[in-house]
Amino acid sequence: MEHLTAAQASARRGGLGRLLGIDAARALALIGMMAVHILPASTATGEAAWYYIIAGGRSSALFAVLAGLGLALASGGVTPLEGPELRAARRGTVARALVLGAIGLILGSLDSGVAVILVHYGFLFVIGALWLGLSARPLLILAFVWSLAAPVVSHLLRSGGQPGPQVPGIDLLLQPITLVGDVFLTGYYPVFTWVSYLLVGLGVGRLTLRHRTVAWRLLGAGLAVALSARLASGWILARPGGVEQVSPLPVQFFGTTPTDSWWYLAVATPHSGSTFDLLHTGGSALATIGLCLLVASFSAAAVAWLAGAGGMSLTLYSAHVVALLTRLGFEHRLRLLAIHIVTALVVGLGWRTMVGRGPLETLAANVAAVAKATVVVNPKAR
Repeated sequence: MEHLTAAQASARRGGLGRLLGIDAARALALIGMMAVHILPASTATGEAAWYYIIAGGRSSALFAVLAGLGLALASGGVTPLEGPELRAARRGTVARALVLGAIGLILGSLDSGVAVILVHYGFLFVIGALWLGLSARPLLILAFVWSLAAPVVSHLLRSGGQPGPQVPGIDLLLQPITLVGDVFLTGYYPVFTWVSYLLVGLGVGRLTLRHRTVAWRLLGAGLAVALSARLASGWILARPGGVEQVSPLPVQFFGTTPTDSWWYLAVATPHSGSTFDLLHTGGSALATIGLCLLVASFSAAAVAWLAGAGGMSLTLYSAHVVALLTRLGFEHRLRLLAIHIVTALVVGLGWRTMVGRGPLETLAANVAAVAKATVVVNPKAR
């Protein structure tokens, strides 16, 4: 029997045709979200913990950017689909969104203590389907414009007051207005502003990601945008009256900022949804993706141990949320986090090597395939 390395098995089975660096980035996003869910965001003195400084806001943003990137890869990659093929891709995307939303509603109904993101992802996928026919340049320009404008519009729309963020569960289906308002505008991951992440991912997915030059550019541009956003935020808030209007700033916000001062639009605090938060975390996502692609281009084996978990991140994320229901191990949080991370990496690598695609990923892919099959595609028409 032919012996396969982990990297080779990844390419031949569930990872066939996938970029190992992209799945490695997904694994890093998953690990970051696990850390945020399990470890406290602040120290005993009220300062941001070092691990939250690294993962807070960035891990979920990376997931959202990768969601857009995945949609781009599934709809033509560098060359966007057209005609019936584009319609089929859009139907498949909407079908996948329904699966994500259903899983998210179930997980959100559990008392896990996690602000489950999957319902918001589902809505992002539906919106993303509208832009599957665009190429990289207009997508990236639109992403930048959206990052500038959406926080201002959100601030205006919420100026009359807003409810606290909720975790969408099955019970909220009976309150559709509340559900839509929370998911789009006032929730933990407000879709209206998070569209910027999706657009960035779609744009990046239209680039030639297998070229090392593109990876270097993503790394450099991502670092430049992330650093510039933080510096610009600090410079603006240092203007007379700036810091006083928003002090004391919390370690994190929960999707949105208060609307009693326009100065909040200048903060770069995690999960604030400000322009500088979107640019900083979006830039961090680009840099992470670029770095993972670079490492993979030099050595696939160097990222294969991460890529297994990244390739089934939906399944592992869901299992992580369910596992937190027990509340076991929270007296030793670092140990609990290590258990979750090691389990995810071992299961991911083993499953990818022996089986291929994760179970929930398979479900979503099969539902999407059925939806796509309802569109008759004639290759000769292209």
